[in-house]
Amino acid sequence: MIGILADTSETWLLASLFLGALLDALPGPCLFVFGEVFFVLAGTLLHDAGTVWPVMAVFAGALVADQIGYELGRRAATPLRRLALATARRRSAYRRAHRGLQGRTLVFVAASRLLGPVAWITPALAGSLRVSWLRFTLGSLIGVFLGVGQFVLYGWLLAAGVGAAGFDLGHFLAEHAVLILFGGNGVVIAGLLIGRWQFGSRRGPRQDQQ
Repeated sequence: MIGILADTSETWLLASLFLGALLDALPGPCLFVFGEVFFVLAGTLLHDAGTVWPVMAVFAGALVADQIGYELGRRAATPLRRLALATARRRSAYRRAHRGLQGRTLVFVAASRLLGPVAWITPALAGSLRVSWLRFTLGSLIGVFLGVGQFVLYGWLLAAGVGAAGFDLGHFLAEHAVLILFGGNGVVIAGLLIGRWQFGSRRGPRQDQQ
């Protein structure tokens, strides 16, 4: 397995892990890139290759994404506020987030990494509110360690279990890394689309009856 990170594919693999973690936390790309696939793969590589570089790649990608979101929010504060205050529901959510970021910055930013879509907007919101960069960054570090780290741990445990069963998971990953990264994201996207379609079809008859 160490050969995966020592041959010509090393740069591509680490760059893919970094980019996947980066796009997972950026508004827009986050709708199509699911970082969990990359995080789990990084944990698997950690176990089988005995190197921390794959884990460092996903951690770095997630942290850089938070920094980009913060800077975008800082530079586009006015349009973001207009968007957030456009409806009563958004205004209520904006006020709650404002209180959380101003009063408990570390906890709010760190917890957002565990709350799915909230993680996508928190950095930009923090930047638009001029939250202390240092406090935001510390919260981001904690959140990435917990949010990304849990899936890295799942990947490590998966590799440990498969290894105990006598299967060479490392060689399999070396041969199918592209399929795993793109196929895994494709499966998640397909599942979400199917779930949305089924939910919409169930709502349809009730609305028609009304």
